[in-house]
Amino acid sequence: MEKPKVLITKERIHERVEALGQEINRDYSGTTITVIGILKGSIVFLADLIRQIHVPLFIDFVEVSTYGDDTKSSGGVKIIKDLSHSIEGHDVLVVEDIIDSGLTMEYILKNLQTKKPRSLKVCAFLEKPVNVKNKIKIDYKGFTIEDKFVIGYGLDYKGFMRNLDYVGYLET
Repeated sequence: MEKPKVLITKERIHERVEALGQEINRDYSGTTITVIGILKGSIVFLADLIRQIHVPLFIDFVEVSTYGDDTKSSGGVKIIKDLSHSIEGHDVLVVEDIIDSGLTMEYILKNLQTKKPRSLKVCAFLEKPVNVKNKIKIDYKGFTIEDKFVIGYGLDYKGFMRNLDYVGYLET
C-alpha cells in the first residue's frame, strides 16, 4: 500500500477542532446536547471534539452502510446500527467524518427527524463540495477539501489507515 500524501496536518486538525468546540460551547451554552457519531469514520474526530465541548452531553451512535465500489458511493444507504436511546425533545448534534454527495447525510437526517428531536444540527469534519448531489446545511465544518480520496483521522481505505493522525490522500 502506498504512503499517503499529507493534505491536512495534525496541527491544523487540532487547531480547527478546538475552534469548533468553542463554537459549539457558545451555541449550546446552558443546554444539554445529544451528540450522535456516525460510525465508523467519525470516531476519531468525535473523540477529539467532545473533549473540547464543555456543556453537558450524551453520546450515541448510528452506523450506516453505503453501496458502491471502493472509492465512490452509489447513493444507496442502509442503517446497520440505530440509536440506543430516544432523542425526542433533545438538542441533537450529528457528527460526521465527511460529507461528499450529501446523500448519506440526507438519509440520516430524515431518519433522525422522525424521532422528534427539539433541534438537529450537523458537524462535519470534511466537506467535498465538488460531488454534492444534495446540499446539506453544515452548521459546524472542519475543512472544505478538493476532490481527492482522503484517508486518516478516522477515514479509511478498505478498513485501513483510520489511525493516521493527519488527513492524507492516495494518488489514484
